[in-house]
Amino acid sequence: MRRIQFSPAAEADLDAIWAYTLGQWGEAQAIRYFRDMQATCAGLASGTLSGRSVDDVRPGYFKAAFGAHLLFYRLTEEALVVIRVLHQRMDVARHL
Repeated sequence: MRRIQFSPAAEADLDAIWAYTLGQWGEAQAIRYFRDMQATCAGLASGTLSGRSVDDVRPGYFKAAFGAHLLFYRLTEEALVVIRVLHQRMDVARHL
């Protein structure tokens, strides 16, 4: 299985998602949401889940949905590199 790596921008996205979820729905929901995200990343890294190409936005990038967010990532031989974690309503082209 590939290792999972987060870009600094993805880490900042996750910090903001955590703070928002914690403030709106509490710690238990924030933990559940992040576990779902981790499971999605693990599935993508192992190949049990697959995303969709977004070559039209960024060549070599893929996306996968979890909850109300989209993981944007690329694959190397060794890693799944999460580039951004964006809300589904965000302007993807502007934020990638």
